[in-house]
Amino acid sequence: MVLDFEKMPVTPMEHFKGGEGTLDVRKFDDPAMGAVVRLTMPAGSTIGMHTHVGNCEVVYVLAGSGVCYYDDTVYPVKAGSIVYCPEHHAHSICNTGEEVMELLGVLPKSV
Repeated sequence: MVLDFEKMPVTPMEHFKGGEGTLDVRKFDDPAMGAVVRLTMPAGSTIGMHTHVGNCEVVYVLAGSGVCYYDDTVYPVKAGSIVYCPEHHAHSICNTGEEVMELLGVLPKSV
C-alpha cells in the first residue's frame, strides 16, 4: 500500500489533543492496523500532552524545530529527529521555531 498525503483531505483541528493553535491534519486510519498521520503545525502551535493507550507512536520530524515533552523530560527536536512514545507513556510536541513544523506520525495498534 502507498499513501499519498497530498491527495488526502486536510482537516484543520483546533487545540489538537488539548494543545494551542490550529493544526492541519491528514490521516489514514485502519481500525485493524492503526493510523498514519501527517501534521502541519504553524509557529507557536502545540500538540497537547497525552498518554497512548492501545497503541504507541513514532513521530518523524519532516521540517521545522521545537521541543518534545516525553513523560518528565524535555528534548529539542528538528527535521530528521524521531520521537518514540511507547504505550502508557505521555508526550507533547511544541513548535518553538519561526517556521512551520511538519510531522509524520505512525500509530500501530497494540495486539
